[in-house]
Amino acid sequence: MNETGNKYALAALKDKRATLAGEVAQLRNKLAWAESQLKHLDATICIFEPGLDPESIPNKRPKKRVKLFRQGELGRLILDALRTSDGPMRTQDIVSAILLAQGHEETARTALTPRVRANLQYLVNRAGAVSKIGGGGDARWALR
Repeated sequence: MNETGNKYALAALKDKRATLAGEVAQLRNKLAWAESQLKHLDATICIFEPGLDPESIPNKRPKKRVKLFRQGELGRLILDALRTSDGPMRTQDIVSAILLAQGHEETARTALTPRVRANLQYLVNRAGAVSKIGGGGDARWALR
């Protein structure tokens, strides 16, 4: 590589390092704040239950939310698919309708199927908007 190429590569590497160092500093600040909050919370717990060791409380794994849809959007898409169908639909048919409606590629099916299944169950149990016909892999869903 010539002198000019090295100069541009070095500038890009320095820029990348500066960005990454800034992110690390921000994460350190966030960690320090969280540790401070944890100490205060532990002290408060000890006030209410002096014999309890706060370290004995198991950690919860933070949930990673994949934002494929806005709040309530998936439920509306499912209901739209069921409204436009001729009859009860299988989960995979609903997923296909959503993929088509949203313009997602077929590769999104594996991530979308469990979400649709869970949302359908919610629509049956809590909202009462959908009924489940059958069970297992042959289950079909319809509007009530």
